[in-house]
Amino acid sequence: MNDVSDVRAMLVESATRLFADQVNAKMLDAAKQDGWSAALWKIVEEAQLPLVSIAEEAGGAGGSLSDLAAVVRIAGRYAAPIPLAETAIAGWMLASSGLKIPIGPLTLAPVHGEKITARKNGARWNLSGEMKRVPWARITGHIAVLAAGPDGDIVACVESSQCKITAGQNLAFEPRDDVVLDNVAVAAGLAAPAADGVNHATLRERGALMRSLAMAGALERALELAVRYATERSQFGRKIGQFQAIQQELARCAGEVAAAVAAALSAAGAMERGQNTTLAVAAAKIRTAQAAHEGALIAHQVHGAIGVTDEYALHHSTLRLWAWREEFGNEAAWAMELGRAMCAAGADRLWPALTSD
Repeated sequence: MNDVSDVRAMLVESATRLFADQVNAKMLDAAKQDGWSAALWKIVEEAQLPLVSIAEEAGGAGGSLSDLAAVVRIAGRYAAPIPLAETAIAGWMLASSGLKIPIGPLTLAPVHGEKITARKNGARWNLSGEMKRVPWARITGHIAVLAAGPDGDIVACVESSQCKITAGQNLAFEPRDDVVLDNVAVAAGLAAPAADGVNHATLRERGALMRSLAMAGALERALELAVRYATERSQFGRKIGQFQAIQQELARCAGEVAAAVAAALSAAGAMERGQNTTLAVAAAKIRTAQAAHEGALIAHQVHGAIGVTDEYALHHSTLRLWAWREEFGNEAAWAMELGRAMCAAGADRLWPALTSD
């Protein structure tokens, strides 16, 4: 392996060991009530995993987007109840625009069509507007906001305590909160013109990529649990994994998982290279969402009634699969975007786009 591969292999090994050691049923059950695990966040933050792809001079670990992709996939596999992906995207927003990244968990507002406005007030900016279903808003210290200023978009780091937050949650009991900014004052050092490449479209793409990677990891976990159960559960005098029908379903699930992982990692590579990003992310979100539907269905069929109980680990993964497929654009929304992009490029660009690296 080359140096980059060696470093990433060590990162994957370290992150896998960390999440495997720390995340357990007790933590996940407690997170349903608390909204997250503060103890897990402290350990993950000390390991610099949320900011692994941020340059060292900006306060990160100096890794690449592919390094972050590997970590998010692992976190998804263990259903880690922390805003790791959101902190990574928010950190990228702030660092790209020359702003300091605060310590602690961060989040950003998904793109639902809402508009946040920024008004200059001396050396400060005042932000107003509403943001729907903001991930983890009530447990984060700061929210990275992309607001419309008089001369272009502004990136601002807003203290969550200054906002009016109405608690909500997704199917997996993860916080998805409505946030109101009522003329919130942001100091000059915590706001700046958005850098090139920091816009609503790229934020949506990064969010969709992170959800695709997390779903790929959750699918791997669901398959692992289904295979384990099939080798342990006996029915009619033999292990259910010996029945051809079960074997066929597990093989089909494995195919869905492999396709989802390949699509998500390919999209991460495309974004890192800056090539065909929209096409790759759209394909990843569509494919992982489809795999989430089929994979969760098969895993529950293999498990039977036990798969839906709170006492069994499978529901932690499948609830997240059903929730994450809807966030940062579901497969229908991304299919429409993919179709528009292909139509705009013209017929001559279709085949090269499909076959390019």
